[in-house]
Amino acid sequence: MGEVFDIKDGKIFVKIKLLSACSSCSHSQECAIFSKDQNKIVESENISGEKVEKGDIVELMIERKKILLLSFVFYIVPTILIFIFSLVGYSLKKGEGMVAIFAFIGFLISILTIFIFNKNKKEEFNHKIVRVLK
Repeated sequence: MGEVFDIKDGKIFVKIKLLSACSSCSHSQECAIFSKDQNKIVESENISGEKVEKGDIVELMIERKKILLLSFVFYIVPTILIFIFSLVGYSLKKGEGMVAIFAFIGFLISILTIFIFNKNKKEEFNHKIVRVLK
């Protein structure tokens, strides 16, 4: 849930407060949804069909499959790339230094992959307003 913070050019901006369930999460400080001050302004799309005004309390949703895709891209892809590049470095039989260098290259490529993914798909992962509470 969040409060409609602003509406500009047909875009709805909602302020989300960090929930107590999130505060116990070890990733709450790095999470893209929340900032350090425990509030985050997110752009949202109104799919509720109800009129939304500044100050309204709204219920937000992100599709589960999109959360799974984000988790895959942010956690699994880097792990796989680092592992594959480490194996390539190992196969060269030049020592542990080469394995470390190739693992680092895999890490850099995973960061680049995440950056490109974020740049190209950012709009698809906006929160959606499913209900206006007041």
